[in-house]
Amino acid sequence: MHWGHAVSKDLVHWKELPIALYPDSLGNIFSGSAVVDSNNTSGFGKNGKIPLVAIFTHHDPKGADAGKNNFQNQSLANSLDGGYTWTKYAGNPVLRNPGITDFRDPKVSWYKPGKKWVMTLAAKDRITFYSSPNLKNWSKESEFGQTLGAHGGVWECPDLFPLKLNGKTHWVLIVNLNPGGPNKGSATQYFVGQFDGHNFTTTDTTTKWLDYGPDEYAGVTWGNTGNRRIFLGWMSNWLYGTQVPTTTWRSAFTIPRELKLFSYNRSIFVGSLPVEEFGLLKTKTFTFKNLDLKRSHDFTGLTGKVSG
Repeated sequence: MHWGHAVSKDLVHWKELPIALYPDSLGNIFSGSAVVDSNNTSGFGKNGKIPLVAIFTHHDPKGADAGKNNFQNQSLANSLDGGYTWTKYAGNPVLRNPGITDFRDPKVSWYKPGKKWVMTLAAKDRITFYSSPNLKNWSKESEFGQTLGAHGGVWECPDLFPLKLNGKTHWVLIVNLNPGGPNKGSATQYFVGQFDGHNFTTTDTTTKWLDYGPDEYAGVTWGNTGNRRIFLGWMSNWLYGTQVPTTTWRSAFTIPRELKLFSYNRSIFVGSLPVEEFGLLKTKTFTFKNLDLKRSHDFTGLTGKVSG
């Protein structure tokens, strides 16, 4: 398990670059996130260069095979060239497993009111929040979700971020789940509430799903995108993700989407649309009138290329 690397100027056309992070003596490289450490809180910056810091899960398969419950720990790597090359931190891991089987997928962001980094981490069947002043030393803040949401499988790849609705800030907590989705297998649930730098709370106990189709999983978002919150997921499902009949590649990413809040029946939901950059693919528009789709399912009379 490695961290791949691809870059894009428009979220539509992507260029694949060399592998970013390779497995090492501490284990394979599982999911995580990366931040821009603008204030150099980590001390990784040199000669005025602002470091990018990756926070990821080290997964030691030998520990798992031996039946140990501490084979997943959180580690760091940094880049001083915009993310093209990475150096792992000599002091890894920076957050050690407390002795549970599932302890992974750190999503980190800067919490400005508290002047600290906040890590949202999947821990068994709940989310655990940690904080740090420097990305190296972490303290546990709280837990969420043991008795809320769907628990048909393991919680994975969480994300926490603010969105505004009618001028008011709400916090969204994304939690990916496998299995237990609404159409079996993998799925993405979410909660809308408030976060005070220590605890995430929600008054709506309804289980909400970002997608009801089966082919979106492990989706998380970008920060530093202005007023937009852009979401990207894995376009597959663990029900069959390892059985795709291909030889040189397997699965794909979803279309990047912008997330926004909307209200319905006194409840707040997360909606999504393809990012506006996909308008670049529009070439020609066709308009069909007076189609009666209820009468027949025979579409052989419709010809021509439709795009956009």
